[in-house]
Order: sequence, then structure tokens, then C-alpha cells
Amino acid sequence: VLGNAHVSLFFAGGQSPGSARRALAAYAQAVRGRGVGPGAGPGGVAQGGGQWERSPQLLQYLERFQGALEGLSRAAELAPGWEEPRKRHGNLLEFLNRLC
Repeated sequence: VLGNAHVSLFFAGGQSPGSARRALAAYAQAVRGRGVGPGAGPGGVAQGGGQWERSPQLLQYLERFQGALEGLSRAAELAPGWEEPRKRHGNLLEFLNRLC
């Protein structure tokens, strides 16, 4: 929830780099606090919620593409049945290929 609030402030407050940093830190803390990891299974990722979706989105918006790709890959590893991270990973790679 805290990460989402900082993302909202990022967009509402003139895209402050500080809000982006705080959002990413809050998402990272949420992952650590929930014990989300390879042993947590798909429920830990899907219910661990937004950090696996929003953190890569925010990194992509900040043009930190490598971090976004790594986050999406990690989400796909942790929840093999969840199609969304693989789809977004492919879309981002396609975008970067067109950009280059």
C-alpha cells in the first residue's frame, strides 16, 4: 500500500525522483517482509500483490529497462502459472527492439 501511495505521489506531484525511490523501496520491503521467494509459491507472488506488477512498471517508466526486465523475469520464476509477467517481459523486449 505504501509503494502504491508513493507511485500516486510520483504521478500527481510532478514525477519526483524521490517519490519513485520511496515507492521502489516500499515494494522491496514488502517482498522481504512477506517472505516472498521461490518457496512461497504462486500464491505468495499473486497475493504479495502489486510489487511484482508495479515495481517493473515504475522502472520501465523511469527508463530503467534492465531492472524492469529482471523484475518481470523474477515474477515469472516465482509464479510459473501467472502469464502476466511473461507477457509484459515480451512486450518490453519488443518495445526495446523497435526503439533500437
